[in-house]
Amino acid sequence: MRTLSVLVLLLWAGLSLGGNYPKHVKETLRKIKDNVYGVFGVYEQVNYKNRGFISNAYFVVTEDGVLAIDALSTYELGKELVETIRSVTKKPIRFAVITHYHTDHFYGVGAFKEEGAVIIAHEWAFDYLSQPSSYSFYRSRQKLLKEHMKGTKMIPPDITITQGLDIHMGNKNFVVRHYCKAHTPGDIVIWMPDEKILFSGDIVFDGRLPFLGSGNSKTWLVCLKKILELDPKILLPGHGKPMLTKERIRDRVKWTYKYIDDLRRTVRKMIEDGQDVDYVREHINDALLEIDPSYAQVPVFFKVNPVNAYYVYFEVENELLEEGE
Repeated sequence: MRTLSVLVLLLWAGLSLGGNYPKHVKETLRKIKDNVYGVFGVYEQVNYKNRGFISNAYFVVTEDGVLAIDALSTYELGKELVETIRSVTKKPIRFAVITHYHTDHFYGVGAFKEEGAVIIAHEWAFDYLSQPSSYSFYRSRQKLLKEHMKGTKMIPPDITITQGLDIHMGNKNFVVRHYCKAHTPGDIVIWMPDEKILFSGDIVFDGRLPFLGSGNSKTWLVCLKKILELDPKILLPGHGKPMLTKERIRDRVKWTYKYIDDLRRTVRKMIEDGQDVDYVREHINDALLEIDPSYAQVPVFFKVNPVNAYYVYFEVENELLEEGE
């Protein structure tokens, strides 16, 4: 099994590192639908060579201006995103909605503030920014990305939500909602009901394993059910390719649900059998592969799955304690 894990990791690294990195965000620009555009980061962790461009960002052009979704990983990348928007339209950028305050999605907001955009996020953003660990992480990113972090600041949002708000711009309606804790305590989605387009942030994953270390795996499943209820025609994730058919969307939403549910059930069974967290972390890969051998084909499964199991262990342990009260 160890040999297989090494082969899978090497294959993933070769696929993601073999090509040339974009020198400008604009090189990845894609028109998804009339007036809806996206730029797409690489399938990697942040490193110096990729400049931190690992996530997606989107923007919608309306009669009254532009609404952007996420701001990328650095001020430099945020500026390139603004330049990319300017290559499409000269209309003012009125709003930048941040799906969650993880560094690869909000570090670029300074570039949007310079454009006069109003930054919108969940109120958890302030909790994140108030934690000493957020500054430590910022410092580590400075060491990793070096000059690519120039000008990058941790900027809070201008408007925060707890449940949601509606934005009407020109002939477009944007329904901004927080359905539950998922990837983080502050995930929000942006729903365009007339077009049935959903910007899902990091709630739905395609082509990689979700990270379960900073949100809530139990309520994440609630979010995924809600997305299925919305039944979008187009789903635009925070990482990976746009999902442009209902069949593809349902497949990926259900896959994300299945992985989280499989992991939770397996960890719960191990805890009920008296196993400690070290045992769970050591044996979780084999246990999940017994349930579904195809997990071995998912990039970084062997590396990330034990990390997910570590966090889910304590989450499920607390749930069991609450059930016993």
